[in-house]
Amino acid sequence: MSIFETIRARVESPRYEDIWERRMGIFNEPPQRIPCTTFIDAPLLGNGDVGVAVGGVASALTFYVGKNDFWVQAHMGETWEQRKERLLNDKGRRTGTRIITVGQLVLQIPRLSGASYHMEQDIFHGEVRGTFQKDSIVVKTCSWVCAERNLLVTEISYEALEPQEQEKGDELDITIIHHAGEPGTDEVSNYENGLTEDCMWFQYAANSAHVPETRRVAVVTRVLGQAARYEDRFQVLAAVTKLVPGEKITLVSSIHSNLDEREFLEYSQKEVLGFEWNDIRTVKEEHANWWKNFWSKSYVDIGDPILEKYYYGSYYILASCIRNGKTPPGLFGNWITTDRPKWTGSYTLNYNYESPYWCLYAGNHTDIAEAYCEPLLAVIPLGKVFADHFLGCRGVYLPVEMGPWGTICSMVFHDQKSNAAYTTVNLLMHYYHTYDIEYGRKVYPYLLEVAEFWEDYLVFEDGRYVIYDDSIHERSKDRKNPIYSMGLVQMLFKGLLDMSQEFGINEARYEKWEHILAHFSPYPLLEKNGRTVFRYTEEGMAWGRSNSVGTQHIYPAGMIGLDSDPQLLEIARNTVDEMQRWTDHNAFPTYYTTAARVGYNPEAILENLRRECVEKSFPNLGIHHGGGGIEDSNGVPSCINEMLLQSFQGTIRVFPVWPGRRDAHFHKLRVVGAFLVSSEYEKARVKYILLHSEKGRECSVLNPWGDVPVHVYRSRGISGQYSGSRIVLKTEIEEDILLVPEGIAVEDVL
Repeated sequence: MSIFETIRARVESPRYEDIWERRMGIFNEPPQRIPCTTFIDAPLLGNGDVGVAVGGVASALTFYVGKNDFWVQAHMGETWEQRKERLLNDKGRRTGTRIITVGQLVLQIPRLSGASYHMEQDIFHGEVRGTFQKDSIVVKTCSWVCAERNLLVTEISYEALEPQEQEKGDELDITIIHHAGEPGTDEVSNYENGLTEDCMWFQYAANSAHVPETRRVAVVTRVLGQAARYEDRFQVLAAVTKLVPGEKITLVSSIHSNLDEREFLEYSQKEVLGFEWNDIRTVKEEHANWWKNFWSKSYVDIGDPILEKYYYGSYYILASCIRNGKTPPGLFGNWITTDRPKWTGSYTLNYNYESPYWCLYAGNHTDIAEAYCEPLLAVIPLGKVFADHFLGCRGVYLPVEMGPWGTICSMVFHDQKSNAAYTTVNLLMHYYHTYDIEYGRKVYPYLLEVAEFWEDYLVFEDGRYVIYDDSIHERSKDRKNPIYSMGLVQMLFKGLLDMSQEFGINEARYEKWEHILAHFSPYPLLEKNGRTVFRYTEEGMAWGRSNSVGTQHIYPAGMIGLDSDPQLLEIARNTVDEMQRWTDHNAFPTYYTTAARVGYNPEAILENLRRECVEKSFPNLGIHHGGGGIEDSNGVPSCINEMLLQSFQGTIRVFPVWPGRRDAHFHKLRVVGAFLVSSEYEKARVKYILLHSEKGRECSVLNPWGDVPVHVYRSRGISGQYSGSRIVLKTEIEEDILLVPEGIAVEDVL
């Protein structure tokens, strides 16, 4: 066995399930925030399209079903010209476009009235398990949304603790209610339902307009394991069955829209009616394998059970609501429990839509992140209309709230010009972390449109480029140079130059873009408590008491880091220290990672991060500060990843901002350049660095052993010894490279 096979076998060994048991979400009472117009506190299931949240008490467990593609689209039935006219003249807060709930399945077991309540959200297996006891009756449930099929499966078993009841075969009455739409109302469009001897179903539409683009959904449910009677109860349907001690029944629901299948109702019916008792095990194994593979993509071990619990819990939430080939989630993921979610449940472009994806890139989960770009490509035509009509510019200009398929949720811009530039953060992160040329060519036209807007909107005066009339906060009415817009625009032009040169296109535009980057205004500064910090704008808001907009040129824009000018880096640290936004309504997804990027005190970062996990979390492992929904799931993993590994300035740094007294270990985190990196920190010393090069690009590594020479072992090519503060390596496609310091035998790190 080669050294690479040996070390991979060690670091890729199965992560013991007893560790994962400590990472479960535990519920000892029913959730309180469900149904809810924002993020909920209930047990969560999902496959990146269908989302299910489990509410209710033991005697009436309620499975709230949401779906990422089930949107009301305000423009249905309009021509393109009518749509443009309506939007351009719309002065209202909302357009009517919004995501809505699909419906509920209610599991009624009257004899469990007043029963004890215990549920576990098992993130390793992607399951929610319940145990409910009333006197001698114990009912257990196990539910999952299949990772690769739109099926909700719930297994229900029953035990009678008293022997005489076991002998009597004491039956438990169970009723399953099918309800379409928002709880408590029957007001849905184009509603139909029906029964057969073996299933019940409903279908309805998000819009009343009878056109093909109207989104429609169907839910079909079948009871397996015991005979069931299906009943029409006017606006709802019911399945009635009985369960005896020691037996089990399984509920199988197929949930599809006309975006999934043209004949979506027939497809769901066929799927459910073709499902047999023996199929449950197969589907469950497929589901478990998907989650096992997901968790094998990368891992961290930092010796802190609380931070690890929310690190992995955050990835569970994101993997449950984000998936390639599916409609991306809005503010609250696919757990939509009402027809009027706050802020329309939109793609809110001034950080909320973007931030859930950031930790996916470094966490080596880019394989589920690609669909982020689809709404942006679809909105280009309207973005060009807005840029021309409102500002007389080329390119795209976007309001704060949009939806999928080129839809607009609100024609409110909040005086911000930066929304489209903010959306490009993810496109560039994805490209730099993967160097997926096909993906880069796909998103390039959108990047170019955004750049054309800024080519026109920037003002060149007194030898520098200036941004006018762009608010850093919503409606803050700033006159000149908001600092995060400055960072985003420079990030955009730098990224576009890199991609254009890689693709060998648009050479005639390089000179303009390089001129913009070379002559951009310097960041505005301010003296605060005797120290120089970043000013929020050059003219306008100087400082704020909430949010982290004053540091978002650092993260996510990536314009300042440990390789930056020392004076600029000191100003960045001063700004983080003066802001103290460890607990804030909107700052959590960005502020902690910003602190890591500039080398702030790592003990302070971890202490505050741990406190947020304890004080601001729900039992479902979601962290919620009130500024939105799933974006807070970026906070913990993004910060931890950045403390363990940095690369955004072109040099790989292992454990760059990590406390010297804490051992830590990470495996297959992804860095800029399409490299996967593994390393271990023990007794205040890096043991080794293991690199995997996906695309064969040049690799620069900061020598963590200082002046000590480094032995470099390669799976391809010639191994050798390197010295110096930075080790630059030419790599080959799919090559493995091991770095160890001189004086350490390879066997000592295996």
